[in-house]
Amino acid sequence: MLQKRQSWQKIVSTERAVQERLIILSTFTANPIVPYLGLALEELGLPTDVRIGPYNQMAQQCLDEKSETARFTPTILVAWPRLEDLWAGRDLPLAESAESFVQEALELADIFLETMRNWQTTLVFVLPAIPEERPLGIGDACNVTGIFAIATAVREALRLRLAKQSGVLLLDLEEAIRSIGSASAYNQRLLAIAHIPFSETLFHSLGERLARLLLLSRKPARKVIVLDADNTLWGGVVGENGPLGVDLDANGPGAAYRDFQAFLLELRRTGMLLTLCSKNDEADVWEVFARPEMLLKPEMLSAWRIGWQSKAASIQELVDELKLGVDSFVFIDDNPAEIVEVQAVFPEIVCIQIPADPVDWLEALQSAGVLDRLPPLSEDLKRTGYYQQERLRAAARKEVTSPEAYLTQLQIEVRMFPPAATNIPRLTQLIAKTNQFNLNCRRRSTLELSQICAEQSYIVHLTQAYDRFGDYGIVGAWIARLNHDDIVLDTFVMSCRAMGRGVEEAMLADLFEVAAKYGKSNLVATVEECQRNEPARTFFAQFGCETPGMSYHLRCPQWPSYIKRH
Repeated sequence: MLQKRQSWQKIVSTERAVQERLIILSTFTANPIVPYLGLALEELGLPTDVRIGPYNQMAQQCLDEKSETARFTPTILVAWPRLEDLWAGRDLPLAESAESFVQEALELADIFLETMRNWQTTLVFVLPAIPEERPLGIGDACNVTGIFAIATAVREALRLRLAKQSGVLLLDLEEAIRSIGSASAYNQRLLAIAHIPFSETLFHSLGERLARLLLLSRKPARKVIVLDADNTLWGGVVGENGPLGVDLDANGPGAAYRDFQAFLLELRRTGMLLTLCSKNDEADVWEVFARPEMLLKPEMLSAWRIGWQSKAASIQELVDELKLGVDSFVFIDDNPAEIVEVQAVFPEIVCIQIPADPVDWLEALQSAGVLDRLPPLSEDLKRTGYYQQERLRAAARKEVTSPEAYLTQLQIEVRMFPPAATNIPRLTQLIAKTNQFNLNCRRRSTLELSQICAEQSYIVHLTQAYDRFGDYGIVGAWIARLNHDDIVLDTFVMSCRAMGRGVEEAMLADLFEVAAKYGKSNLVATVEECQRNEPARTFFAQFGCETPGMSYHLRCPQWPSYIKRH
């Protein structure tokens, strides 16, 4: 830990550009977290100016528009109360109902919600841990108004009030303490001397957890898991043990492989795509999948490559088939040589090695943090279905003789509409996660987009697409700013799963139609050269944006004849 603190000191002593300004307001002395949080954010690619607000002035700093915190103009505001501090001077809840304790905590939460909206910042609220001090000791569990019961009611009331608010993230201190144990989490000596209640170990753990949480809000979560088969989905090697000889028993190591599969299916339900990459004879692999002990079924896979080529080559084919960036992939294998090879070819892919003892699979997956994700949107929950539909489209493509005939047979329909409040999270997600078909890769927060949608000087449209195989979901969005003489295209994004089917032309034609309603015929756009947005640059070059970084007047495309407006 000393090394981490020293590394942080070296970083802050040098001039560097920061992406975020973060301040922590707490009811206690939280300064020890700074080096661990700052270094973790730096290592995750989010260089941040990390500060601690004035001691025990949480509400005051928010309510005073000239406070030190307000003048700092944070992009991230962290609220970290302790229940012990909120309850200071009061009788411990041994007979009093939970209502007053809950109300006090919710009033503090509401102050931070209002501050977050006024300052247009991201709010991270640390759910306080259940206090260790319990006068009834082991008998506290028998008391419906005991410490544990009241603290639990307060925590859940805070979660319900904050969890679904746009721009709010929750971090659970109780979970962090459980991961290292209470004995390692607290420091009673420092609490008495300097009102520092926690140990260096806890500050270290929470700093890294907070950094991981912030990364989820700033960068897209990974979408695809590439799975090995032998000694990963089952025990043993199918080529040696035979399809009936690999271990999927209900007891022993086989049970661990089945538990791993069950966990994978839960990830799939949240919207992650499961794929298979195995060096084996394909018939053997599918024979194992046909065993009743297998929880993972072939139809649950979004794609697969089974054969004897290198796994790097197979993964490249999966990338091309799914039309997703390599940095969306996680590779899970038991063989360290395969992992070294994949990492050498694709440094953007996160690789996880399944331990030699399969019962340790959960620790291997969760400690890496790469499978962290925020609660899924409805679009995420439908993602596996979208890719199942895509396989049907690919099969239909092989049955026709020309691209034009294929597009006509798809019977594509689109719906263009202004976003409602319920669509803002999806709009935020599209702008945050779209790389290939993105005008300028400009990212915006949920709060900022809500404000833009409410302003009369901006026009925002979403695009939902359908065809005879199903609903693509909301796949595109554009934002335009009204000027006196023209309209400036601010944002234009489209999901890669709809690219190349004329939806992008329909979106641009829709923009011109809307502009005409405002009496505008001049549409100005600037395409920026970003990593991986070559499809967007190529598209806009067809309509006047010849050189990235320069502003051009766009030309209006024809509405594709094979696309029907829904």
